[in-house]
Amino acid sequence: MKSILTAALMAVGLTQPLAAQDFPSGPVTIIVPYSPSGNTDVFTRHLAPYLEEQWGQPVVIDNRPGGGSMVGTAQAAQAKPDGHTLLITTSAFVTAPAIQDALPFDPREDLTPVANVGHVSYILVTNGDSEFNTLEEFIDASKKAPKFAATAGLGTTTHFAIEKFIADSGADVDVVHFKGGGPAVVSILSNETDIYGSSVSSAGENLKNGKVKALAVLGNERIDALPDVPSTGELGFPDLEIKQWVGVFAPAGTDPAIIRKLNADVNTALKNEAFVATVTPLDWTLRESTPEGFAEQVDAELNKWKALAVKQGIKK
Repeated sequence: MKSILTAALMAVGLTQPLAAQDFPSGPVTIIVPYSPSGNTDVFTRHLAPYLEEQWGQPVVIDNRPGGGSMVGTAQAAQAKPDGHTLLITTSAFVTAPAIQDALPFDPREDLTPVANVGHVSYILVTNGDSEFNTLEEFIDASKKAPKFAATAGLGTTTHFAIEKFIADSGADVDVVHFKGGGPAVVSILSNETDIYGSSVSSAGENLKNGKVKALAVLGNERIDALPDVPSTGELGFPDLEIKQWVGVFAPAGTDPAIIRKLNADVNTALKNEAFVATVTPLDWTLRESTPEGFAEQVDAELNKWKALAVKQGIKK
């Protein structure tokens, strides 16, 4: 089986600039494989106006949650490869295949990486009125009475983040999967679950108004968006560093010239000062990338997370 990197290199090597001159010729649909108000949805809705400005065409956000983001991802893989249907998804693209063997698409064959747009850190959040105010208090409380952890779906990066937290901390936590970050946060608000590995943007206004509270940042450093929240590294968990990237994909077979144009246009949007000012307070670290560089990253991470799932015994 050829690697996703090999396929991407073959595509960019055959670039024919004239093929992209008339792109896009109509509305562009971006499939977001999560529910509205989650981290990926929020980011995509901030990005869309800047793509519309460049393209002179409407950008339609199509939320298709389910299956730990695999439902919407499969729909994008089956779309016509003309660049008018894209996928914006998270690192669940590389984590879900680690535990789901019967996917309705091949992540190495059926979708072409376009651009990695950046990443966010994860924060462990709980209900604003919960009895515990520190991560240590939560861990201790879980050992007295088991707690419930929310994820944005089976096999998502939030799922792997929670599983890693459980493994490193020894917390007694049962995992509950939801169809995206929005419903997961709602479960925290309603006390249906006790902890969630959220992003700052997914927690959103609920974090600002105290309806949820952050116990720790999953990483070795604090983040500018929440300077008073300790990192898991400083709390004694140096290996508990997990970030969520977000990337753009197109159906395999999309003209390589269009892939190049999409990559250039996304990178241009990422440098727009108004866009940067909007997403930076949400803890986004933006980055420019190339299709082949992103393909290399995806290929490596598909192998990495599969090895971790086997080692940790994480199964569907």
